Amino acid sequence: MDSKLLPFFFFSTGLAGVGVSVVLISSKKYFLQNFYLSLCIFSLSLCSIYNFCYMQNMLIDLPFLFIIAKSITYLVAPSAYLYIRNVFYPLNMYRKYDWVNFVPFAIIILVLTNLSLRNPEAIQRALTDSSVNWFVNVTHADLYYDLSIGKSMLWLFYTFLQSVCIINFERKRHTIPLHYNHRLINWVKVFNITLILLFSLLLVQRIVNISFISLDFVSDTTMSFILLITLVFLISNPHILYSLEHAGLNLTVNPHTFTRHAVEEFVDSDKSLIVKQLFTSKKKDEYLLILDDVLKQTKPYLNKGITVKDLSEQTGIPAHHLSSLISSEFKLHFQDFINLRRIEYLKNNIDDIEWKQLTLEGICWEIGFTSRTTFFRAFIKFTGLSPSEYFNSLKKSKHRA
Repeated sequence: MDSKLLPFFFFSTGLAGVGVSVVLISSKKYFLQNFYLSLCIFSLSLCSIYNFCYMQNMLIDLPFLFIIAKSITYLVAPSAYLYIRNVFYPLNMYRKYDWVNFVPFAIIILVLTNLSLRNPEAIQRALTDSSVNWFVNVTHADLYYDLSIGKSMLWLFYTFLQSVCIINFERKRHTIPLHYNHRLINWVKVFNITLILLFSLLLVQRIVNISFISLDFVSDTTMSFILLITLVFLISNPHILYSLEHAGLNLTVNPHTFTRHAVEEFVDSDKSLIVKQLFTSKKKDEYLLILDDVLKQTKPYLNKGITVKDLSEQTGIPAHHLSSLISSEFKLHFQDFINLRRIEYLKNNIDDIEWKQLTLEGICWEIGFTSRTTFFRAFIKFTGLSPSEYFNSLKKSKHRA
């Protein structure tokens, strides 16, 4: 990037970051999650504004900005971690020792404030020297290097904690079949990867010995570029920026593989997940009448390969509502529900004259099954007997009669 454009880049990025942070924190419903994200973005934004002032030689008149900017960078990592943690654990946001995450920020701002009061000349020299690693002039070089490495390592530790939150969630996500707000989850993953990239680059910059340019300037410039990437992603995804569909993880039951009772048990055991009711009891009764009527009139279960979408089109019930209805009311996955209907149809029509000439494979084909194996498994599952055992028992019953 042309050096002449850098001040404009820093100023515009910082201003945009402040604006986005204000929008995020203005959401009262999700204030605590967005507060930490807003604080993280605001911290990065202030670094961009600081860089603008640095390049415009304005810091000599704004020493307080130097103190705040150098201190507030210690809020980026803990704020990002607390944001991601609260997204995945919305019912457990307040924890006893969260204040510990802000101790480094408090220590640094106190140290720099004390330094500016005790040795204002050194601060002034640092603010006017824009050619090398000028902050080293203010303090001891070895100590400053160690603190910089320590800060970068601390930031990477926070990204490790964030990654653990995401990994734990993904494990639950695959074992507990619920619907999630995928856009929010994808955003959190992108945000985490962005921070890992940022903190890794900052650590590399500290390890590599650069003497011809200010390491602080390089680090702050890197943070500004990462901030720009984050802002572009947020602004292009307004559902995140304005907290749309952001109720915790906006979870709803996935009825294909989970019953309502099981979901309630899971929610009781892990208060970090929230289940959202899809429809009212009145709507449920209406759906049940429609479903029963369609099953009796058109017998859709006899169609081979029928899906929940197919049945949804025939009943006019939204697919996710239909799945939830079957799961909660019949305690069955959709495919088991269809197979049960097929078995019941077979049992009710076993004496049909047209079926007398059919083989067992022919019968299972007639009632919608596409393979003998699937038919046998379903028959045993719902009757406790194999088809041959069931037919033999019917013959014995008729013979006795």
